[in-house]
Amino acid sequence: MKTNMGFPLKALVFCVLAGGRAEALEQANIPSQYPTAISIQIDPARVSKQDLQLIKKVGFEYVRFGVRPPVAAISGKNPDYAGLLARLRAVQLKPILTLFGGPDVWGEQNSAAASRHTASQSAISFANFAVDFMGRHPDPDILWELWNEPEIPTFLKPELLHPVLVPSVQQICSSLQSQESPNSYKVFGFGFSHMPHTDGGSPYDELLDVSLKTCLSGISIHPYRQKPESLINDFAEIHQVMHKYDKSNAPVIASEWGYSSVAPTRDQNGQAMLVLREYLSSVFVRLSLLNIYAWKDAGGDPRSIEDNYGLIDVDGRPKPAMLAMQHLLSRIAQTQLVAAKTNGGDYLLTLSSLEAVKQRRTVYIAWSGTTQGGGTYRFARNGAKTCVISEFQPAQFDRACPESGEVVGLTAGSAPLALTLSF
Repeated sequence: MKTNMGFPLKALVFCVLAGGRAEALEQANIPSQYPTAISIQIDPARVSKQDLQLIKKVGFEYVRFGVRPPVAAISGKNPDYAGLLARLRAVQLKPILTLFGGPDVWGEQNSAAASRHTASQSAISFANFAVDFMGRHPDPDILWELWNEPEIPTFLKPELLHPVLVPSVQQICSSLQSQESPNSYKVFGFGFSHMPHTDGGSPYDELLDVSLKTCLSGISIHPYRQKPESLINDFAEIHQVMHKYDKSNAPVIASEWGYSSVAPTRDQNGQAMLVLREYLSSVFVRLSLLNIYAWKDAGGDPRSIEDNYGLIDVDGRPKPAMLAMQHLLSRIAQTQLVAAKTNGGDYLLTLSSLEAVKQRRTVYIAWSGTTQGGGTYRFARNGAKTCVISEFQPAQFDRACPESGEVVGLTAGSAPLALTLSF
């Protein structure tokens, strides 16, 4: 049952100011018109011109896809990367390129069979590929990501971390640092499937040690989780990791995170609700960028988790998650985060216009992480010329605030609501 836990206006003003000075994302070297830059995962072999046009129309700014070296086992499967990059430029979408390989890059040998020479050659080969590919595409709009989920054996066998991936990354960083403009590349690592920790007991500490102090602009994570808002507590550990390497102000991106509409666990409306909260939770912790997995369903089996991560279905029809995100992005474009606050199971964001925007507006977004819903929060109009309440799920629409009264209320429910005051 929903309860009325309205804040007095004085307390609300304190919450807004306590969030600190709003900062545009350009300071993280990831330009965006949103409080957290937004990206979508695509399949480079299947994405069409129509897909890219719709992705742009929805409001996405970046797309992410993997790039693998042309080794014999996969050379026939690699798409025309140069052609795809040209198509992205044509529709003004920026790429996140993940350089990785999996077993096909390192070979199928196990630790007992692999000689030191073989491991060394594998490391050199991948490093040469990565540096060469980056050199052939010196676009400052590209965000580069080294590897993908090194903790998962599908992408990296544990026994190959130290003899292959670590020295390969070390060589990549050394090559980039030796160039005339070593800071011209925005490089992230390593698409961790588990949040990095500061306890010093992780075998992946060495990866961060050889790269964060040299060529990495920041780190990338894949924070898959049942409840999006649990990221808020976990993210404190990320700040400690960055501080450990003297990178406290470096950007952190979620280069992959999504929710599947897999039957019978979750229907498409349930997916839409979680995707909305995923993005808002990313804004809450000030992630520099979120890449949602994925644009299009991989298949048509409703009971397959992997088939149903898309925001559109396998036939290209929009799912509720796409429509909800499109409406949310339209409401928060050209804004930045001013404050983020929790109250029990409720979450509140305060956004304001970017400094370059002439029409000033403040956007409040409230939602609850509990199924029964949360409290009602009241906001002063402060002489706003227009006042609009927006809903995103299960339907998308805007309605004018009640005409009377100097205070407008939002009730935090599992479906986020936004209040926009324009001045």
